[in-house]
Amino acid sequence: MKPAGLYVHVPFCLKKCSYCSFCSIEHDPGMETGYRAAVLSELKQKTRGADLRTFYAGGGTPSLLPPEYWRTFLNELGSIADINAINELTIETNPGIVLPEGIQGLRQVGFNRLSIGIQSFSPEELKVLGRIHSPDQASEALIEARSAGFDNIGIDLIYGIPGQDLHRWENNLKAAVQLMPEHISCYELSLEPGTPLHDAVAGGEVIKPKEEICIEMYFLAHSILTDAGYLHYEVSNYALGTDFISKHNTSYWDRTPYFGLGPSAHSFNGGFVRSWNTSDISNYITILSLGNSPIVNSESLSVDDMVMEMLMLGLRWQLGFDMEHLLEATGHTVNAEHLDRMIAAGRVTLDGSSVIPTALGMLYADGDAVGLIN
Repeated sequence: MKPAGLYVHVPFCLKKCSYCSFCSIEHDPGMETGYRAAVLSELKQKTRGADLRTFYAGGGTPSLLPPEYWRTFLNELGSIADINAINELTIETNPGIVLPEGIQGLRQVGFNRLSIGIQSFSPEELKVLGRIHSPDQASEALIEARSAGFDNIGIDLIYGIPGQDLHRWENNLKAAVQLMPEHISCYELSLEPGTPLHDAVAGGEVIKPKEEICIEMYFLAHSILTDAGYLHYEVSNYALGTDFISKHNTSYWDRTPYFGLGPSAHSFNGGFVRSWNTSDISNYITILSLGNSPIVNSESLSVDDMVMEMLMLGLRWQLGFDMEHLLEATGHTVNAEHLDRMIAAGRVTLDGSSVIPTALGMLYADGDAVGLIN
């Protein structure tokens, strides 16, 4: 079996944010009990005999589950899969959610990377996003993680928030740099239909910055963070050197196989097949209590799908894609005229047969992937 990653989706939060479209609900202790058992059951279904290299607990807020549960989970995982080569175990948390002793407990059970959903250091922006923490709690969360022994910490920031301008975004970036986490993700706010923030923007209650301003925010992040020593290795991600690039997320971009556990989680066999679980949390729990599979659908990628995916994902990150590998894997070449236009526009450079996107080029990954198809 190919080396693979493992993702576990925990769908519980203390409060659902106004922009969130992920599979998550406000914390329900009774449902959590059923969920815990269900995930352990799915673990046995999917990962027996697997060779795992990364583990990522996301959500939701997976740190709402106590360290004792994660110890049980990891012990169970180690009894049925090969986890000896795992070198990155990440868990997400949010400021103000877990007490310092809880953070210490997560480190003691084996997590060696913590991802903190800070999103903003502005109280006004946090209110718009429906976050329940304060800027001070955001800083305290990182300090507490350091005290607990985490030396690989990532934080998330959001730009393009209604009411945000370049000056306020700059202040967020400088506040992040002052804390010097090993990893910073900068995501443009995506307004998903059905979320309260989408409805508020659609109704004119709040105004999202125009796209040209969001592009300026993207380049401002690139400038400030690279000047501070961060490597801009993927369109939204920065690391303090190659040692702190997110190994688990990298597996998505280079098409490494991964197992997904939990409601709405996706799995990929590394070739042509993806599958995904039911996103109905109650249904997920019931299905697994009966010993059945929670997978509700799958897709078989065509060669053309694979080409598009390799180009689109490759153009999002620092390693780009290799034209020789593309030809060997799919039999396809790229459109030379479109590639020349990309080079002339400063969106990519060539390193032998590798096409490497610039910071500008990463913004055009989807469109350029279409243009490159021969």
